[in-house]
Amino acid sequence: MTLWIEWIRCVQHLRSSCSRNRSFLWMMLVLVGFSIRTELAGVTSFVRALGLQPSTCRRLLHLFHSSALDIDKLTISWIHLVLKLFIPLRLGGRLVFVADGLKVAKEGLKMPAVKKLHQESRNNSKPTFIFGHSFQLIGLLVQGPPGNICSAPLVSRIHEGLIFSNRDKRTLLDKPAHLFLETVKPLEGTALLLADAYYAGRKIIRPLEAKGHQLITRVRSNAVAYYPAPQPKERKPGRPKVYGEKIRLRDLWHTCEECFISAASP
Repeated sequence: MTLWIEWIRCVQHLRSSCSRNRSFLWMMLVLVGFSIRTELAGVTSFVRALGLQPSTCRRLLHLFHSSALDIDKLTISWIHLVLKLFIPLRLGGRLVFVADGLKVAKEGLKMPAVKKLHQESRNNSKPTFIFGHSFQLIGLLVQGPPGNICSAPLVSRIHEGLIFSNRDKRTLLDKPAHLFLETVKPLEGTALLLADAYYAGRKIIRPLEAKGHQLITRVRSNAVAYYPAPQPKERKPGRPKVYGEKIRLRDLWHTCEECFISAASP
């Protein structure tokens, strides 16, 4: 009972995301279902876990589409709650976030946002192509009581298969950058983002640097750089050169080892 009292105290911080008290009570039922269900069978698993009447299934489904629940306000309330419940990891005074993608196979081909996806994983147990949902996730690194570091999930969105406007020209790299900037927008100061080599691109790095944030990742094996363009002595007709000689960064690390400092990774 003590655990549930603490659980209710924490969920009360999410009240501002609902415009009506009745909507907030329905959201509490959904969160209880997420906490105690023993199967992953959608909303029907909430009905069985909570012992509700079968007629409540449609009301639970209506909550996920109701305008009384503001997903943006819920996200902001959850971020502030995580900062109160946990001790965030800081490096140089900056909060440390992690980002990753997740592809979940779905059986229902008529489900919204389900599309054919390519699995980049090298795990032989995973098929090359699946039908499912493609998520992007942002988490915050926090310190546990024993001193270990874990990730507290903050926000997750489906970034493939949903088209709200034909004028939206954002790519799959633009969307994670926008998701991260929206996540850290209500927080003070700048932050660090840890991610794998998939996020090591111009469309991720430049939006983060424009806001003072930094990305820590591994450089891609096909990344290239350019020397400064040579300046001609006399201006000739046409556009001057913007890029100089191209070089692969992978080759630069081998030919110019004295330019870098090696450090052991724990």
